[in-house]
Amino acid sequence: MSTEEQGPRERLIDAAGEVFAEHGFHAATIREITRQAGVNVAAVNYYFRDKEELYSATLKHAHRSACTLVPGDAEVLSPEERLHYFVRALLSRFLDPLRPKWHGQLMAREMASPTPMLRHLIDEVFRPNCRWLSALLQELGGGRFDAEQLEYLTTSVLGQCVFYRQNRPIIQSISPELLGRDGLVDRLARHITDFSLAAIRNLPLAKPKKQNHERLAEPR
Repeated sequence: MSTEEQGPRERLIDAAGEVFAEHGFHAATIREITRQAGVNVAAVNYYFRDKEELYSATLKHAHRSACTLVPGDAEVLSPEERLHYFVRALLSRFLDPLRPKWHGQLMAREMASPTPMLRHLIDEVFRPNCRWLSALLQELGGGRFDAEQLEYLTTSVLGQCVFYRQNRPIIQSISPELLGRDGLVDRLARHITDFSLAAIRNLPLAKPKKQNHERLAEPR
């Protein structure tokens, strides 16, 4: 959607995203945001009530805008297809060249210097997605994983995707051809999915944890 086609609310979110990403929540000013959005200062109170709510809406928009991580037609997809969909959707958020740069910059700034808004994002977005992914991985494993294994598997899948976002400058320096290949997102999504499925299929059952049993002294 072009700037001309956007309404005041959408223009405020885009302008706020750029200003928050550049200056951070505390240094960003409503006056600068509304100037870039081409709206009256009162528009912030009308659409978002205050600066905090505007920031929260901008943060959620940056996280959700690229695509949904959970397929809408999950019931007709195999577990393997659902994992591939999830991984590809997450990579698209991180690596899509058409996505506004401020999306990633704002999320990176929030992770580095969390505001109280991060807790809301965790509860409303991150945690539900992690639970969905954990349930899917348990399904792929035939229900054989214990809680600790499942946590490792879930964070491993996420970590493989996040690696390409967080370490992009390093990857470009060491293997510049890797990120420059055509169909990057599709290639990485296929690799991470296949790699994760191989790990799931070959991961041994967790060893029973040793428990300390103290003998109670027999009464004399």
